Amino acid sequence: MAPKISLIVVEDEALIAENLRLTLEDLGYAVLATCYTFAEAETALAAHPAADLVLLDINLGSANPAHTGLALAQGLSAAGRPFVFLTAYSDLDTIRAATRLQPSGYLIKPSNPATLFAAIQTAFEHSSTRQLAPALAPLPLPLPDPRTPALTPDYFFVKSGTRTTKVYWREVAALEAGKNYVTLFVPALRLRHAVRGSLAAVLEQLVPAALRPAFVRVNRSTCLQTSFIDRCDDAFVYCAGERFEGSPAVRQQLQKLGS
Repeated sequence: MAPKISLIVVEDEALIAENLRLTLEDLGYAVLATCYTFAEAETALAAHPAADLVLLDINLGSANPAHTGLALAQGLSAAGRPFVFLTAYSDLDTIRAATRLQPSGYLIKPSNPATLFAAIQTAFEHSSTRQLAPALAPLPLPLPDPRTPALTPDYFFVKSGTRTTKVYWREVAALEAGKNYVTLFVPALRLRHAVRGSLAAVLEQLVPAALRPAFVRVNRSTCLQTSFIDRCDDAFVYCAGERFEGSPAVRQQLQKLGS
């Protein structure tokens, strides 16, 4: 099985933390630890130095005023480890203090799968850009505004060995639904990446809106991106070197799209 991008969740509200863990796992990530306290977070961060990303609540509800997400972030920032702040849009002074620690992104609570996915992809993009130009002082991220919906990125990151690889949605030839998962087929990378959920959910929540019309449903469980379709007949659709079940109605539909 291909390795997964790994994350650590630091969130003091157990219900939110559990929902985050379940959603992250559904999106295809590996959650190495879920931490509710400052001490648990310190232990997990030490135990998993190779975690790809940390989701970090700013306010951990500790009786010790020094035990905050900001304090944990100072260590992460100094070590060059990427992290995303979780926040319920606190006061501006707190947000400005968080910005100075150079996070890879912000996630406004409460979140849904689409905003969570977008925040993580943006964080990896920001982190990789910073690594490519270490001599340049990174610009501070804009202050988050909960009234502005997160834009779905036109890319996503997957694990390739010990590295993360950026994949653009335009490179995805097929979405194939199984019992509980949707497999994304990326022919250029010979990659198949599984995301837990339904075909409709992946299309509506993860695929960028501008690209959704390019995916055509050719059978009950498969959507193909039209730019990868080579040909079709009454029984099959041939796409990116693969054969998918089709029908005469699908052939007529594809012919209309191509005309």
